Amino acid sequence: MLANRLTPSSNDQGLDSDALTGTTSTSSLALKFKSLGIENDDLKALVRLLKRQPRILAGVDIIKAQLVGHSTVLLAGVACLYRRLEDGSRQIYSFQYPGDFCDLFRYILPERDEEMAVQALTECSVATIEYGDLEQLLAQHARLGLALWRTTILEASILRERLSNARRGSALQSVANLLCEQLARREAIGLTGSAVPITQIDVADAAALSIVHVNRTIQRLRSLNVLHRTSHAIEVVDRKQLAKIAGFDGHYLNMPQLVSRWETRVKGAPS
Repeated sequence: MLANRLTPSSNDQGLDSDALTGTTSTSSLALKFKSLGIENDDLKALVRLLKRQPRILAGVDIIKAQLVGHSTVLLAGVACLYRRLEDGSRQIYSFQYPGDFCDLFRYILPERDEEMAVQALTECSVATIEYGDLEQLLAQHARLGLALWRTTILEASILRERLSNARRGSALQSVANLLCEQLARREAIGLTGSAVPITQIDVADAAALSIVHVNRTIQRLRSLNVLHRTSHAIEVVDRKQLAKIAGFDGHYLNMPQLVSRWETRVKGAPS
């Protein structure tokens, strides 16, 4: 069933490259890639090759272990890259938002991993780009290659911060940092608001904590009036205090901008 959902067909709908700021999906994609140093013409070239796929329901794997010959871009919703552990539990490596390539690592290292997958945490809209089209695109638009490189640097930076927090900080600090990170990443692509669209189970699987420990931590943040006391969702009401508890400065999220200042020359790219 999943294979039928994700296999490109003659009914695939391409995205409108002239509507980069006209819809949530394309505007988020535009903001993400512009933050990585991509000009509008390069972005339009990418969008023209994306093929929209049927919507994916929450809880369904967007990408499983099989190699499919295309990369998937998240257009709307929230997803996560995770590994299924031997005991059946889930270890979340990263959360993914509109504009993120869900499986860029498989394009670079096309190795089958039976445990790695990408799951829709909310209902998601995705688009795909064939590897052949992606290779041709990168050959014609070299700066897109730099953007994808900066994306991988950002992902590595986020993972390093997560591991560092797990080793040095308390559960309260780790959970607070994780929530601050999600708000900052969403704001970077124009998604404002105080709610963090992940569950306590997602937080536990990302922070390597038990669900009981996370629940107690969430309740403490609510008692401190940092999170909404009555909302079933995770909703931040005092972001400044949350950042103080976390020791969050977001510097590691600026890695792509820091790298973009390097004097990098790409053969064939305009100076």
